[in-house]
Amino acid sequence: MAGNKKISSLQAIVLAAGTSSRFKTGRSKLVEKICGREMILYPTEILRNLDIPVLMVVGFQRDSIEETIRNNFYEGITFIHQEEQKGTGHAIQCTKDAWIADNILVMNGDMPLITADIIEKLEKKHSSTNAAISFVTAHHCDPNAMYGRVIQGNDNVQIIEAKEFDGDLSEQCCVNAGIYLIKKEFLTTYLSKLEQSSKTNEWYITDLIKMASDHKLGVSTLAVPFDKIRGVNDFKELWAAEQIKKSEIIQYWMSQGVRFSIAHNVQIDWDVTIGAGTFIGSGAQLLRGTHIGKDCYIDAFTLIRKTTIADRTTLHPHTIIDDSIIGSDVFVGPFASVHGHSQIKNGAVIGSFVEVNRSIVGVGSKAKHLTYLGDTIIGNSSNIGAGTIACNYDGAQKHTTTIHDNVFVGANNTLVAPVTLHNQSMTAAGSTITQDVPSEALGIARERQVNKEGYATKIKKEKQDAATQEEGSTRFFGATTTSKTSINEL
Repeated sequence: MAGNKKISSLQAIVLAAGTSSRFKTGRSKLVEKICGREMILYPTEILRNLDIPVLMVVGFQRDSIEETIRNNFYEGITFIHQEEQKGTGHAIQCTKDAWIADNILVMNGDMPLITADIIEKLEKKHSSTNAAISFVTAHHCDPNAMYGRVIQGNDNVQIIEAKEFDGDLSEQCCVNAGIYLIKKEFLTTYLSKLEQSSKTNEWYITDLIKMASDHKLGVSTLAVPFDKIRGVNDFKELWAAEQIKKSEIIQYWMSQGVRFSIAHNVQIDWDVTIGAGTFIGSGAQLLRGTHIGKDCYIDAFTLIRKTTIADRTTLHPHTIIDDSIIGSDVFVGPFASVHGHSQIKNGAVIGSFVEVNRSIVGVGSKAKHLTYLGDTIIGNSSNIGAGTIACNYDGAQKHTTTIHDNVFVGANNTLVAPVTLHNQSMTAAGSTITQDVPSEALGIARERQVNKEGYATKIKKEKQDAATQEEGSTRFFGATTTSKTSINEL
């Protein structure tokens, strides 16, 4: 069966109503992010790609879950509210009026590592064996893992929930994954026969396995690797799942010609793309919405979010790029920040301790040292001297500084917006530019220097005399730290 094709006569129920009590955050775990994406979106996308309509059972914090789904997915999901969380069997009961397919797929919402081929293989086995119910199993030897245990023997199979199991967990290492495929006809007949647990007062979908087995109606199992069906019940398990997901992503980009210097120190989100020949340094954070071109060099401890970077660009260490567009053959950093929909065009240089915000830096232009460019439009081949600040805010409004092509801005300039520096103009170092500078003109805006002959020696002597006088005063009063003010007070 080919991947990403519709599985006919199938409908899914995703269980997403739990209280996530073990997270201890007061939030639903399903909106916690793994590699930049809410956990509930991973299994939901698998079902969307298989074109399987979904009934999602929500309860605790249903508004946040529904908003997450609506902001990211299509209209093929119907939300069903479980007023009280009384177990998985009760959750399925809440959906019965919406069943439209011959077979109902039931799965937990906290399965970020699930793959489409598991669903496809389960459907194939369910169909070929004509089973009333089929489910996924895995082997996991941790006795502390809160998974239902699959018990088989004497032509009988059952699942005992972790809360109810009183056997040897280290010996019973076949666990229930929480993915079931059930004939609607069987579900209609037997769901109402579930009995409430005496220990938890809940109804469990797992009891249907024993019912089908006892009535010889056919039960099939599909064994898969545990890492594919890991659930997430606390932050430790979320961390483990994210490490696996991150490893999958990094290994994929390695196979596409990307080198990671220390791969396990890199943070990378699920939708990041990277071109062949690119190097990713230790501690880099490549966050959601980032697209990096070919043959780039992303050095250590850079952070990139929601940004497109063209080919052969270098980001030096500790550079932050957020919500911007970086051209090809650009150099940025170290310790630079580019954000606010800024554009750095081909061949430009943004140097150390330079911040660019809501600005455009043209082709081949340079701002190499200690500069702030806010709401600034710079043309091509212009040079911005060290210590330059574009003063874009007057306390009430933001204003634009415009610097045309081939402009030379001297060091330590203050450009008071709105102001324009026209083509091939220059400004003198130390200037405060408040008026436009015409083409090919030199703008100078600073006080004229005055040299006082002999004053340096005079000032030094006065300071030495004052220090000597103060030292004598403190000795007279027998003090070692008394200031002039304290002496006067005495």
